[in-house]
Amino acid sequence: MCAATLMAQGPKLEQEGPYWVRTLDGVAGSTHLTNLHVSTNERVVLRGSAGDQVTYRLTERVRANSEAEARRLLDTGVPRVQTYNNLVLSVSRAASARVLTELQVNVPRGVNSVLLETHLGDIDASDLDGDLQALTTGGTIHCDRIRGSFFGTTQGGEIHAGKVGGVVRCTNGAGSIVVDSVGGDANLQTAGGEIAVHDAGGALSLSTAGGNIRVDRAASSVEAHTGEGVIEVGQAGGLVIADTRAGSIQVGSARGVRCESARGPVRVRTLSGPLSIAAMGSILAELMAGARLNEGSLVAGAGGDVTVRIPSNFPLSVIASNQAAADARIWSDFPGVPSRILGLALEPGVMGMINGGGPLLRINVAGGNVYLQRLK
Repeated sequence: MCAATLMAQGPKLEQEGPYWVRTLDGVAGSTHLTNLHVSTNERVVLRGSAGDQVTYRLTERVRANSEAEARRLLDTGVPRVQTYNNLVLSVSRAASARVLTELQVNVPRGVNSVLLETHLGDIDASDLDGDLQALTTGGTIHCDRIRGSFFGTTQGGEIHAGKVGGVVRCTNGAGSIVVDSVGGDANLQTAGGEIAVHDAGGALSLSTAGGNIRVDRAASSVEAHTGEGVIEVGQAGGLVIADTRAGSIQVGSARGVRCESARGPVRVRTLSGPLSIAAMGSILAELMAGARLNEGSLVAGAGGDVTVRIPSNFPLSVIASNQAAADARIWSDFPGVPSRILGLALEPGVMGMINGGGPLLRINVAGGNVYLQRLK
């Protein structure tokens, strides 16, 4: 291991209102920088730049009655820099809780990877061509304009990723996760917050123990699991798998759905693939024009009405049963599947064919009515 060149200007102490502010500027020279590791206890801000050096500014802010008191509190260690095919910038300071510290780092944006690690502070990074890994035990994480992949972990704050070109992997112990745009796959897990993805170019795997999940658009499949929350998927280019123990599920469009809600309604629209829905609340399933439904699809409701909307020219075979009360009914807009008041019938269901028959759709209801509606 060899020591890197470290050039630092002497710290400056200035008064800004009730605060005393000390700044330390430095340049850490590295001829062929490939990776950067920044380790600190406080907030860190990193920006990619067009230059070929790593520069930093350490800013410390403290409220004090005099310059002498401020100097006693501002007892921060000098940054230490070491290098071995990568650059490690380690910053530590005295443990006074009255001192607010921020480390600003500028790095050549073309580095392969950056690791930012802070124990107590927030992380803010942007404008990198390579990968970013951000780790904090008690702060928020924000990143944007990352052309590579992003990996984030925090135990107590929000994670917000702007535009990321690669894959995203995030774990949060007690906060929300928001991703504006991800070019690849994303795996997002939180133990106590909401998850929101606005635009995804790859497959999504989303899990929260206690929050809502919202996906505006995904080019591929979506798998979403929440213990207590609502799941909303606007548009998915692949299969949507969703389950919640205490909330509703809504899918605007997808190529197949497998949804289960233990307490709440389900609303889905599907173009192709499997259709499997189970809910304690009402169910509304719409087959989109030109849909190609898999054989053996099943819609099962235990606590509300089940409505299936079918294009007027869609070929489909239907077996519908209703185990509800004596006045339970099956209503159909299609002559091939007769409507029936089941309390007056010997059998608790009907079967028939729409437009000559096609893939089999089974509908089972235990607490409401069944409606087969024709889409114009």
